Amino acid sequence: MSFSRSALRYAHTNGYTGLLYTPRGEFIITCGTDGDIRHWTCISDDDPRSTCLGEFVMCMAHTGTRLLASTDRNTVHAYTFPEMDSDGILMRFTAPATCLKVAGGYTAAGSEDTTIKVLKGEAAGNEIILEGHSGPVLALDMAVERRLLVSVAGDGQLKIWNFEEGKELKSIGGLPKVNSFENASLYGTPHFEPHSGEFLAYALDNEIVVLNTANWEVAFKLRDNSVSSNYSCCQFSPNGEHLAAGTTKGEVSIFDVKKRKAVPVEMPPNDCNSITCLAWNRSGEEEVAFCDATGQLGTVFLSDAADSGGAEALEDHQAELLGNDFEFVGDDDLEGAANDGDGVSLEQLKRKVMNFADPVENDETSNQSLASSSRSAPAPAAHQIKLFKQQMAFQPSATPSDLDHRYMAWNDVGIVTAHVEPSGDGAIDVEFHDASIHHALHISNYNQHNLASVSSGALALASNESSKLVVIALAAAGNKEWSLSLPDCETVDALVATSHLVAVATSSSFLRIFSVMGTQREVLTIPGPVVALSGNEHSLMVIYHSSAPSQTQQHLSAMLVNTNGLSLRLEHLPVPLTPGRQLAWLGYSDTGSPSIADNMGLLQLYRRSSNAWFPICDTMKQSTSVSNNYFVVAVSERRQIVQAVLCRGSSYPMTNPRPMLQELRMQIPLCDIDVEKSELEDALLRSSLMQVEGAEKMQRETAIKLFALACSSECETRARELIESIACTDLLQLAVKYATKRGRIHLSDRLCELLPQLEAVQEARKQQTMLGASGIAATIVLPMTPTSGSQSGPKPKAIELSSTKRGSLKRLVNSPNMFKSASVASRPSTPDILQSPLDTQENIFGESESEVPMGKTPEHRTLLNSVNPFAMKRKLGDTGVIFGSEKLKLAKK
Repeated sequence: MSFSRSALRYAHTNGYTGLLYTPRGEFIITCGTDGDIRHWTCISDDDPRSTCLGEFVMCMAHTGTRLLASTDRNTVHAYTFPEMDSDGILMRFTAPATCLKVAGGYTAAGSEDTTIKVLKGEAAGNEIILEGHSGPVLALDMAVERRLLVSVAGDGQLKIWNFEEGKELKSIGGLPKVNSFENASLYGTPHFEPHSGEFLAYALDNEIVVLNTANWEVAFKLRDNSVSSNYSCCQFSPNGEHLAAGTTKGEVSIFDVKKRKAVPVEMPPNDCNSITCLAWNRSGEEEVAFCDATGQLGTVFLSDAADSGGAEALEDHQAELLGNDFEFVGDDDLEGAANDGDGVSLEQLKRKVMNFADPVENDETSNQSLASSSRSAPAPAAHQIKLFKQQMAFQPSATPSDLDHRYMAWNDVGIVTAHVEPSGDGAIDVEFHDASIHHALHISNYNQHNLASVSSGALALASNESSKLVVIALAAAGNKEWSLSLPDCETVDALVATSHLVAVATSSSFLRIFSVMGTQREVLTIPGPVVALSGNEHSLMVIYHSSAPSQTQQHLSAMLVNTNGLSLRLEHLPVPLTPGRQLAWLGYSDTGSPSIADNMGLLQLYRRSSNAWFPICDTMKQSTSVSNNYFVVAVSERRQIVQAVLCRGSSYPMTNPRPMLQELRMQIPLCDIDVEKSELEDALLRSSLMQVEGAEKMQRETAIKLFALACSSECETRARELIESIACTDLLQLAVKYATKRGRIHLSDRLCELLPQLEAVQEARKQQTMLGASGIAATIVLPMTPTSGSQSGPKPKAIELSSTKRGSLKRLVNSPNMFKSASVASRPSTPDILQSPLDTQENIFGESESEVPMGKTPEHRTLLNSVNPFAMKRKLGDTGVIFGSEKLKLAKK
């Protein structure tokens, strides 16, 4: 027994594609992200019937008389079949339903809002709600006789429920985690054995796990050595004898459940992608239909010839063709049988019965000819390596172009929306956040523009199917609009408009730069296929594919273009992407720093002085549900926020009603971010990496809080290391003052020794600033001093302070007005370091130094005894030097 593949057919657009067989097997019904339902009479149907139900259809189920479908309206809608007339709404969710199952008069549906609803009968109402998942429900199945329901969700859990009681019976972990149904590729797809429900199968990695439903223990596992990727879905055959499973590389495995081994199946073609859904033909034929992530439909069917018998099966087939009146003779008797008058010549039988042309062909050739007369499975193809899908060009902050109502651009300047009427006419609306830039515009889209970019200087429109570029200069007087056509049939792949420039990336890998009024500035060559284009004032950033993708990720690079008059400066740098992710947004911050975001919500910022990308915000960690996504609009370094639109259960915002813009706070993904120490470190790093207003003050305040926290945690070495790393003399003086107040004498002395070193570092910074080589103000610089762990020789001698420097430091520390402007309120758990003034010795010793006993004159303070009264003091007089316990008495005086 073996299975063969049919040719693939285009069914829907790219994305999740579902399918099912009608109960009698007369139709194959498919649904996809284009919102259509198609009825196929067979795989070779060239004209399937199509019905549009909405912007997308996530899943569907057949009840026998009605078809249930989940659409973009977050409902489960019923339609008559095959007329496809609306027949009411069965269920409502707060996010799209992702899976449906109808069995035994019950209807179950799972949604991206993590809930499952079970409905008895065909009328809405009296739903049973199952809650317990913390991720979008990916797949489910029911065993109605035993009142069991099994579900797999994006939280990596498989749960078994008693759906009548609404009670969870079993939970199994270890499945892949995902935050939305759209990003999932491994669905698990649990399925009960259809006859008795004795077994429950689900896909896990590169094997199929089969559970015994009596005790929920693993009964056995199925594995096919011919597949090279993980299984995405599986399903039992209607008779329960076989089980089909699809992989993320388009491979299909058929298992014999009783023998617990795989049946040979033809290998997939190169254009077959990850299988999203498969279904068995219910009419009794051994046929499996499947769909992949690119919207293609195919079938796997049982071959007519049985080739598993080897040579014996071939001889039996030969005997059946020749009839019962003949029998084969061995090689030893062949010559004798030919000479005997009563014998039969085998070669004559070949010529007369099997019509062989050459009488002297060997036995191998005859066997091949016999086998060619029957239909047999083709030889397995060579294994093909599946590469990560290469991303196509897109516009930042724009929704897909196949939507009737979509955003063409949404940034910190304005919003460009496109609308397509049922008659086919289109229009473009432009709204500006600041009405002083320009009034709102309404433009007829007779040129079929689907690319747009808006800035304070211009509105640019183009289409990726034509070569025409149209620009409206917003700040110009007189004739504001100009247009041109690209030469040699070039088309626009990406478009951007800044306050001074307009640029297009074309299909010929050219970057054409224009001024706002239409002057052609530059024509550059892009080193690879363009992905996206963004700009800010005189700067442009082009993201392109630097090489072919690997099995797990893309390889992208950025080309930074800076124009200054007629001169131009170019810079190439790699774009970091986490494996398995795609680029979703790129742009510039309000200070002109390039920024990117991937489809999982990780936002990164490029700092030119460091020549490095820094992750500054993970938007998904600020979402209340794993099915929600944030549509990034703008990034503000000065305000430390990310402006984004919350998309509940989807990846793109709706045009009507207009969603509200939210402000997400930036937070570097440090370890233990909920701990106070990590929060202060996050604030310190952000103030040093970004161009924040009052960065030096913020660094000083945050650093002294970290210094106080280290002192209270008995980590004096960490406290000294912090001051040494920041290398700021003002912070050093404040730290010495705090250490003195808290009685940490040794730490205070060690900090005083750092003064010459920090002064040298600051002097070097000033020189770098004069040369124009410094970065953002108050950058953290690590001084080149050996640590105690790395010193192999003798310990270097501590730096001795001159009397002038030591005196200056002491006078600054004891100044009454020192750092009063930098005092801030500390957190409750942070040691209170700035709430009381540190300008008198009363704060250090608990008593005022002005209170002097009667008959005694106050001690004259010199430059050597003014900083640390606990340290060893020298008394200038005839009595000489005082040591030991006398220093405390001196301090009291």
